[in-house]
Amino acid sequence: MAHPGALKLVYGPHHAVVWEVKEMAAGKKAKNMAKKTKGKMKESTGEAVGNESLRAKGAREQMAGDAKQTAQKAKDTLKH
Repeated sequence: MAHPGALKLVYGPHHAVVWEVKEMAAGKKAKNMAKKTKGKMKESTGEAVGNESLRAKGAREQMAGDAKQTAQKAKDTLKH
């Protein structure tokens, strides 16, 4: 879904291209957040049932999601 305020920032013939880039960045952010959430669920489940392997896998997924989210934020900062 489009953000109403985002269209006000963009003018001219490249409007569609700029909007597409913004949507792609938002999709990557959501994917990274989902990876972090999935990792947290695995980690919590592993702790609850005493499965160290599942807990460790969840912790790794969270770290990967954090790293990708940080990288995406840096890219977004450089674009603007």
